[in-house]
Amino acid sequence: MTQEITAKIQDQLNLSALILKKNHKHADLTTWSGFDLNDDMQVKQAKRLLKLFGIKSGLHLRNSLQRYESGQMVSQSFEKLASELRNDTTTTFDAKYNAEQNPRSKNIYKLVWKYRFILKTQKLIGYEMAVYIMQMRLGHVLGFIETDEMLLRLEEANDTVKTSFSSWGEFHRNVCLGDEYILGTTEQDNSTFPGSGTLWECYQRLNIQQADWFKEWKK
Repeated sequence: MTQEITAKIQDQLNLSALILKKNHKHADLTTWSGFDLNDDMQVKQAKRLLKLFGIKSGLHLRNSLQRYESGQMVSQSFEKLASELRNDTTTTFDAKYNAEQNPRSKNIYKLVWKYRFILKTQKLIGYEMAVYIMQMRLGHVLGFIETDEMLLRLEEANDTVKTSFSSWGEFHRNVCLGDEYILGTTEQDNSTFPGSGTLWECYQRLNIQQADWFKEWKK
């Protein structure tokens, strides 16, 4: 029997709302998965998204969750480069940046340089935990994980996020930066609306559509 989604559980599920909306714009965020389990097309979409993450079984899911939870997927590589760049001057960084030929790598250098001190503690934990929860929700569609296990994992993920960030805005910004880091895209101008199909656009829309969800930071 699927457990009822309480206000507390909804708040925890909402940590994945932004990244889930980017990948499934019609997601019903008030359900365990965000997908209509009776809609074959939506189930196929969830399966496709899981495949993009290399997840084809419950074992694959749990291995992936462990990597995101431990920082292996994003934070470790971010911190490695940030640590290197913290030893650079503007001049030496410019030399490295200009010597890099790959546009994606140049954008990553630019982003990490900007946040090399600001995110020294948080790294990209917000992004990792958002994907962590989204993967659980996707896995639930295919029966790879049940709600009782999701509850335990949500509690842990929520503790990690709520002790690392002080507001929804700070958390969501980290999610957006993590997405840019992974994609190697230039940081978006989030002062305009509706934007250009980026996670920043999803962020703006989400905060309009679900404004009440993202006011109080409940620890």
